[in-house]
Amino acid sequence: GRTPADDRQMLTLAMASRALWEEIGGDEQRVTGDWQVAHVAALAGYADVSLEFAAAAYERASETDVPLWLKASTCEGLARAHAAAGHEAERDAWVLKARELLEQVDDADDRGLIEGQLATVVGP
Repeated sequence: GRTPADDRQMLTLAMASRALWEEIGGDEQRVTGDWQVAHVAALAGYADVSLEFAAAAYERASETDVPLWLKASTCEGLARAHAAAGHEAERDAWVLKARELLEQVDDADDRGLIEGQLATVVGP
């Protein structure tokens, strides 16, 4: 039941949070900030923005020493962004990549968090 104005406000707040973490956060917060913008943009229907920030989150997670569950989350973000863009093959590939990484995550809570996110992305 969100309105277009609600979507814009949601994206504005995600961007503001990301800008804050860019200034005062570490790698985990910056990855999470990019993921959050990608997630919100996908929900709001801004596929291009979602793809850009999801790719940035994945790239940063791949280049830094962040927890494996967070790397899996960035794959979920890319799956969601591709779903928003109507890219079914890419969506499915990123869902599978996220699931592969999750098999290596020992903490059930961390794994459950990402599995819950994946459950809301249409895929294999």
